Amino acid sequence: MLAGMKQTLPALLLSLAAGLAFGDTVVTRDGRRLEGKTKDLGDEILLEGKFGSTKIPKNQIEKIEYGKTGRELYEEKVAALKDEDAKGHWALALWCKDAGLEGEYRKEAAKTIAADRNHEAARLALGHKLVDGVWMSPDEVHEANGEVKYKGEWMTQDEADRLGAEDKVRALLREAGGKDPVVTQNAIDALLKIRQDALLGPCSRVVFGGNRGAKIAAWKGIGRVFEWTHRSLGLVRDLQERFDKLGDLTAIALREKDDDVRAIAIAATRAFGDEYAGMWYQKQVVEQDGEAKLRAAQVLGEMGNAGSVPYLMMAWYTVYIEVRATNAVEVQDITDSYVDFIADPERRVITQPLRIETPKMAIQRARTTVSVPEGFHATANTQFGEVLGKMTGQSLGDDFEAWNKWYRTDGKSWVKERLADERAKREGAGK
Repeated sequence: MLAGMKQTLPALLLSLAAGLAFGDTVVTRDGRRLEGKTKDLGDEILLEGKFGSTKIPKNQIEKIEYGKTGRELYEEKVAALKDEDAKGHWALALWCKDAGLEGEYRKEAAKTIAADRNHEAARLALGHKLVDGVWMSPDEVHEANGEVKYKGEWMTQDEADRLGAEDKVRALLREAGGKDPVVTQNAIDALLKIRQDALLGPCSRVVFGGNRGAKIAAWKGIGRVFEWTHRSLGLVRDLQERFDKLGDLTAIALREKDDDVRAIAIAATRAFGDEYAGMWYQKQVVEQDGEAKLRAAQVLGEMGNAGSVPYLMMAWYTVYIEVRATNAVEVQDITDSYVDFIADPERRVITQPLRIETPKMAIQRARTTVSVPEGFHATANTQFGEVLGKMTGQSLGDDFEAWNKWYRTDGKSWVKERLADERAKREGAGK
């Protein structure tokens, strides 16, 4: 064979089979053999292997066997092939696959097809399909179906146009929506014409940091999304995702300082339906502090669901215990006031974890919490008493201990009976 002649296929296959150990091999004193490309760092050796880099102290190394990396071997082998050698390129493709060189594997499969358009194995390796006797790449199949590529994904032209319009409106909301109420409202109206439920994400971001007018527009947009969701519960695929988003939004609504904005925000969350929104407001009334807790109690009172009574009792208990804990010498001083908490058995979606404090935990929290405004506890007692009185028909005023006694003796059975009545009414209305 002449020295300048390209390698024959058998010779190439032999060289491929012999070349699967890549780069340098570091033999450590404890007998391990680590392969990769080495670099001398003085007292250490940097070994860059297939799964990352590591530094090995030289005093732990027995010897280093120097060799070539897989990519270096690939460059040598591909240089020995002619473009028209389909068998050679496919053999090299298989070698690359075994060597973990995925990019080179696909490159050699493409070169195989360039040399032999009907090479079945190479076609299948690249995901090609035989359509009416003609091999077609995945992109060609999509194009034949009339699809277009948008942001790297194939879809119908209508879908691409819709997504493009959504992206433009989202960008408008992101760049100017939080500052200009008119821009915000125009963007929301435009997005509604494209797809109603696409409003949730961008509007949720505006209510975090927009100005007053922008936040009002965004909350109204959220309300329209939730209203549509409530009407279309059987059609919404990402209901759980929206339910979780509702939880974040109820907390934001309760902490909103502007009375008018807060009223619009709470109305927007309730557009999801009180059966769903109520679950989150029940969680918030227990976990929120200060004014947000009282606002959550008011919302639950307006909803009027009997299942909220245990949550209101637990929330009131945390306020009550803050007063007693400051003067308690031992935990036993307040254990009698602990509420026997029960959850709503009628929940129909995934329940959310609820923090229930023992008296000892509550004392520790109360003693480390920030001070509340003067008169807050008295106001809280009055509001909780009014809400519970309206819901239950009991006239116990703002006396927590009286309410706790009622709840322990009669309240739990009252809740269960009312829940059963509410369920019967729902079932009757559904017939």
